[in-house]
Amino acid sequence: MFASRFSTLALAVSAITTIHASVVSAQTSIPAPTPTTSTTSAPSAVVVTQPATDADAETRIRTLEDRIATLEKSEAKAQAAAAAAPAVSATRDGLTVRSADNAFTFRLRGYVQSDARFFGANGPVAPGSSTFLLRRVRPILEATAYKYFGLRLMPDFGNGQVVLYDAYAEARPNAALNLRVGKFKPPIGLERLQSASDVRFVERGLPTSLVPNRDIGVQLYGDLAKARIQYQLGAFDGAPDAALVDGDASTGKDLVGRVFFRPLAAIASAPDLGVGIAGSSGTEQGTVAAPALGSYRTTGQLALFRYRADGTAANTVLAEGRRTRVSPQGYLYVGPVGVLAEYVRSTQHVRRATNAAALTNQAWQLSGSWVLTGERESYASITPDHPLDGSKNGGFGALELVARYGVLTTDANAFPTFADPATQARRARAAGVGLNWRLTRGLLFAADYERTQLEGPDVATVRSTEHAVLTRLQLGF
Repeated sequence: MFASRFSTLALAVSAITTIHASVVSAQTSIPAPTPTTSTTSAPSAVVVTQPATDADAETRIRTLEDRIATLEKSEAKAQAAAAAAPAVSATRDGLTVRSADNAFTFRLRGYVQSDARFFGANGPVAPGSSTFLLRRVRPILEATAYKYFGLRLMPDFGNGQVVLYDAYAEARPNAALNLRVGKFKPPIGLERLQSASDVRFVERGLPTSLVPNRDIGVQLYGDLAKARIQYQLGAFDGAPDAALVDGDASTGKDLVGRVFFRPLAAIASAPDLGVGIAGSSGTEQGTVAAPALGSYRTTGQLALFRYRADGTAANTVLAEGRRTRVSPQGYLYVGPVGVLAEYVRSTQHVRRATNAAALTNQAWQLSGSWVLTGERESYASITPDHPLDGSKNGGFGALELVARYGVLTTDANAFPTFADPATQARRARAAGVGLNWRLTRGLLFAADYERTQLEGPDVATVRSTEHAVLTRLQLGF
């Protein structure tokens, strides 16, 4: 469009130049009038007439000049409109619409995780426990307004349900101080804070069972000292262990805080070392209909521990009083190798009829990873140096070997009053290995084997050791 208008403008200018040259040539080529002398009559008047083309040429010049002015105005308007038009891009990071001044953005992305779970013949093969499933189906909508305000919406359609996981708004004036309000992850568990698309195993480890999944609240957060110090401080409704809540039936609220140090963050070539501590404190009051207590699962997502609850006041354990959590945590990534460690201690005051106690459950894990193809390991996801995408730089993708060991221990005082010793575990010991093949940054195939041994309060095995094979095909953009 612009090229056509510039061509028209050039032709118009050329035409004016040609006409002007013709007029000048015509004027200079007109011969000077020669007076005629007669001896028999009076001298006649000298008459000089201009060619008729002069007026026509001037008219044509003015017409073309008007057309040029109109084209110039149209061109200026087109350029202004192009400068104000939003930019639309579709890349591996999703679909993005961005205003010309970058003050407003809209981004649509997401991921799908298709899993399979298989259990050994000697394991707890309950009906339907070996299965194919859509573990997560999560479209993600993110937007920015006036550069400093943002929002995020993330529903999940996995497991045959529709659940809203993230729904929050943010004010982000600078890196050191930001405000988030809505539904999101409370900042406690290190592995919980990783995106589900970035975790190194198909399922998170045992310590994640003792921290909340999502909660509603308000949080201040930011990075200090060139990202060497990260902090989060918030107030939330209060969620039981491993739970996702959409409201609070009691008046008590949880205060949550976390500080994480990365002393080498400003050095690009240095190892990524991070160490920190997180904790929460609040009060909870459960009811028979909603006891407000967590329940725990194995890596294979089978029942590990839950409190007594039969729907009656006499035999239902309720949260009643203070709940505290503390979690020291850290990681180290050096080249293609990484190590992640965390410990969580969760204490909840409970009551069953006239019996009350403060019960403490705790868990820890140590996990390691090694990128066999040499890419740099990190807390976030891995980007293959040579993705299997058919490009000139393409290759096999990235291979990653992972291993972990973890233990979850429930309070011995929970038995027999608050938990059934015949069916509930006092301790779980889990060891697992896995292989992740990241074909591209958004396409992943993972396969894990995990062995979980469950022990009762008398150290006798509650049931056969769980042998679980978990696989996942993940596609994200």
